[in-house]
Amino acid sequence: MLNGEIDYGRVFITFTKHTDSKIAHGLILEALLRALLQRGVLLRDGRPTALVDLGCGEGHTACEMIDAINRVHPRGDGVNYYGLDADQRFVLATDRLLNAVKNSKQLRVIDVRQADVLDGKPLPIVSMDHVLATLGHVLYYAHSREGRDQTRKNIAAIVDSVMELLGQDSLCLFVHSADNCSLATLRASVTTSVEARPAGLVADVARSKRLVVASFSVPFSIHFPRLTSEQWDDIREPPSYRAARNCDDPRFVATLELLTFIAQRDVRSLMGQGALGTFVDAVRAQIDSAGTFTGVSDYQLMLSRKQSPELKEHVELAVLQVEQSLDRIRREAEDAFNQKAGV
Repeated sequence: MLNGEIDYGRVFITFTKHTDSKIAHGLILEALLRALLQRGVLLRDGRPTALVDLGCGEGHTACEMIDAINRVHPRGDGVNYYGLDADQRFVLATDRLLNAVKNSKQLRVIDVRQADVLDGKPLPIVSMDHVLATLGHVLYYAHSREGRDQTRKNIAAIVDSVMELLGQDSLCLFVHSADNCSLATLRASVTTSVEARPAGLVADVARSKRLVVASFSVPFSIHFPRLTSEQWDDIREPPSYRAARNCDDPRFVATLELLTFIAQRDVRSLMGQGALGTFVDAVRAQIDSAGTFTGVSDYQLMLSRKQSPELKEHVELAVLQVEQSLDRIRREAEDAFNQKAGV
């Protein structure tokens, strides 16, 4: 890490230790599921819940979502899981992980396949009724160096692919669309391959296709270790990384790893761009006196074309219920984070 190489495992551990974002996401998903259950949407007694995970990664978020469904809906009959990812390594990892916990998580179907929502080909999953599709970081790769028009075409292709999957009374949850997100804005300042920019394109594309979209925004926090002004100056100066006194300071290393997470770039890459000092200053300017970086993630629910007359109203009321629960969710996430951090 200090030589400009990323140990992704350590970066992830550092991120989860110093942020409540991952914790909050699980609580938000659970709150949404409870609100939908109360209104008879998606979750049906005695039947498996159909979950389509677009961009399944290594399957850890899938486990989180499956657990939330089982907690919220004990009268259901487990989960039928369908996962897609463009990377065959992730497909294999998710399949392996879920088959290892199949019985304990009441998984009735595990169907994980390789597919890229940006290649224009039909996805290898047939349309299903009453399905919850989740689309996480796939949108980050919709951004095109060719400009706004191509980015919009990429997002439109994603929306079209999703809509082919959604049968009667189905939903797609865009987990994080990067709209109005300070972390996403910082990340976009040093990369052109990540983030769907500019903001608002997802909802704009969906509405141009006359699709129903409901949105809500959720605050999150990243908690940076306390560093002195001299240490922040050291971070801006690449030669200082070789200093043993800094390598022995876990706060210094943790801060570097959090910067790596935000930038989605290693230190050497930022140095090579001549962007390291500017990026460090931009991040530091958004950290308050307590060492907290705050941001907002946007969540969007897109409804299928085939809808029962009351579906739109039910979903809008569910979103309103989630918004009213956000303060409780924030407190629960903060308590969970403090317990995890040993505070």
